[in-house]
Amino acid sequence: MTSVPINRPRIPVPLVLCVALAAVSAAGTLVRLAPDADPLTLAFGRVFIAGLVLLPFGLRALQTGDTQTGQSALPSRRDVALTCIAGVFLALHFYAWFSSLQRTTVMRSTVLVCTTPVWVGMLEAIVLRRPPPRRYWPGIGVALMGIIGLTLGESLGADAGAAEGVDPAAGDSLALLGSWLGASYFVIGSVVRQRVGIAIYGPLVCLAAAAALAVLAVIQGAPWVPTGQAVAVVLAMAAGPQLLGHVGFNWAVRYIPARVIAAMILLEPVGASVLAALLLHELPSRQDCAWALLLLIGVGVAVSQPAAEPKVEGINP
Repeated sequence: MTSVPINRPRIPVPLVLCVALAAVSAAGTLVRLAPDADPLTLAFGRVFIAGLVLLPFGLRALQTGDTQTGQSALPSRRDVALTCIAGVFLALHFYAWFSSLQRTTVMRSTVLVCTTPVWVGMLEAIVLRRPPPRRYWPGIGVALMGIIGLTLGESLGADAGAAEGVDPAAGDSLALLGSWLGASYFVIGSVVRQRVGIAIYGPLVCLAAAAALAVLAVIQGAPWVPTGQAVAVVLAMAAGPQLLGHVGFNWAVRYIPARVIAAMILLEPVGASVLAALLLHELPSRQDCAWALLLLIGVGVAVSQPAAEPKVEGINP
């Protein structure tokens, strides 16, 4: 395949990333607002509703095709299969992470699930043969130091955010598993998005994830439809973290490397802390602010691009 220059986006990529980051930062808190709901129910509702909202845009894109090239927007069978595989990874990512949030604190679970850049960098280097620039790993290392500092500060300050009878070890393990599954989802998406527009990829990956979660729910006897307070939580997660957050990241991954998207997600614990301060009046300590600053510096180093970024092979959607 030949290298094809990627068209310039109409919306500034940094703006989309900021909105997406703010949206996903609310996910952990929203899940904890429905402590009695099954993680499968919450995850299924989130992606299913998002898929239904996005479906009309996908159908329209299939009918009108690519307005810039005049070519059909119908994805190949290979890209459909890859998108469905990405959807399965997304489904398992949510299931593992939501289960983690019921066993450990929001801060610890969010921090561990945000180690995604470590696995993304490895997968891109091994599978896609795209080694990250030299400054990426030092930046990630500094950012992870900040995350570890925030985690220690939270665990030493008050683990009261976790419910009684939790299993921190299991929660931490599930969060790390969710991190690896999320990395696989991002890397596969970065490949498909070079050829498939977001209008088609978005609903397809969400509905594929919903199908996978529906199967798991049947196997485990979990309800598909939420009840009580979980209804509002599911609607909020579908509108915010999923539609604004994940769809925004999927849109941006066509224009910048997946490792940069994953590095931006390292800021999610900071965003969650800011939301907690504004909505729950939980002001972070000076120590937490210092660790957060270190994290920001690390992410800044990681996402900064070298003078010439290697071109991505692919075909415009």
